[in-house]
Amino acid sequence: MVDTKIEAPLRPWPRQRRSRLRRLLTTLTTFSVLVALAVAAILWARGAFWAPVGLDQRIAGTFTVAGNAPSIPWPAQGQAYIDVEGIGELGSSGPVNSAAPIASVTKTMTAYQVLRDHPLGPTDDGPTIGITRALFDASKSTDDNESGIELRVGEQLTLRQALEGMLLPSAGNMARLLAAWDAGSVQAFVGRMNAQARALGMRHTGYADPAGIDSASRSTAADQVRLGERVLQNATLAGIVNLKAARVPVAGVVTNTNHLLGLDGDVGIKTGSTTAAGGCLLFAARTQVDGVPVTLVGAVLGQPGQAWTILEHAESTSKTLLEAAEQSLVVSTVAHSGSTVAVLRQRGHADVPLTSANDVTVVGWPSLVYKVAVSPAQVLRVSRTGTPGTLVGSSRLSAG
Repeated sequence: MVDTKIEAPLRPWPRQRRSRLRRLLTTLTTFSVLVALAVAAILWARGAFWAPVGLDQRIAGTFTVAGNAPSIPWPAQGQAYIDVEGIGELGSSGPVNSAAPIASVTKTMTAYQVLRDHPLGPTDDGPTIGITRALFDASKSTDDNESGIELRVGEQLTLRQALEGMLLPSAGNMARLLAAWDAGSVQAFVGRMNAQARALGMRHTGYADPAGIDSASRSTAADQVRLGERVLQNATLAGIVNLKAARVPVAGVVTNTNHLLGLDGDVGIKTGSTTAAGGCLLFAARTQVDGVPVTLVGAVLGQPGQAWTILEHAESTSKTLLEAAEQSLVVSTVAHSGSTVAVLRQRGHADVPLTSANDVTVVGWPSLVYKVAVSPAQVLRVSRTGTPGTLVGSSRLSAG
């Protein structure tokens, strides 16, 4: 007979224990679902499910100012160039890439370089310059026909007075005096002038002296306009070239040789005339077009005539050009406030129209073409096609 051991059956878990387990599983499941929903909500808010898939520009990529190209009365001789600051070249005439003598327009660079070496605030007089025998000798001219003012050994004048004495009456002796004072010698200063011209991108310019009496000081109208725009950015220099008269210690009252000052918004910049150069003028004017401030900078070189008429001819030519240029400018609206200029295409959502927050206007002349683009930052940008990166109008877009 074999004994058999009979094991007791497994005892089921108490009902209370099973109930606690079910509640725990339910709680864990519910928590997991809530966490998943919370993560999904965060991702949704951050655009994970509906992120923009592109901007569809609805406004044309270019804008052309309506009308026919303006007819500008360019001079028959010499060369001329006009630029609308911040917009670009309005036009030119003559051999604009051929350097020509520029006479006393040369003194523009002389003044610009002196102020680069000795910065002067708009109301400051600057350091005092004592005219030594060496400076006086350096200032002398070998040309009896060159313009100048009276200077004396021992005379004391401020840098501002020296600049006024050079620029207003176009004094060649003051130009050489400033050059020698600034760099130690006239030739050393001429080297600085040429280095500065290269730095400014004046590719067709070479200076042989600080006064322009040397016909080897040559440039183009376009290069001088480039320099003229830098002059206007210097408040001190811009203020001096816009003076009709000033007083210096020995010479007394000196007057500006530019007779266009104040006409048609003219604010300078520099006259020049020699037999070799003809009549020359680097000019600028500030005006308004439908309430929008505009600055024009231009130059005419090589205007013909007799020795006593060539400067007058340069001025009359410049005045005619300025008047025609100002009359050709108009304000145009590229996009009206509230107009749809692009559509935001989104994954999982309907497309969203983007509208301009304000009127976008530009100043220009008929036939001028602008580039129009919507940036990834949802900003409408209008720029010149001929000068990439030059922004002339913009507007932040908003969802319609």
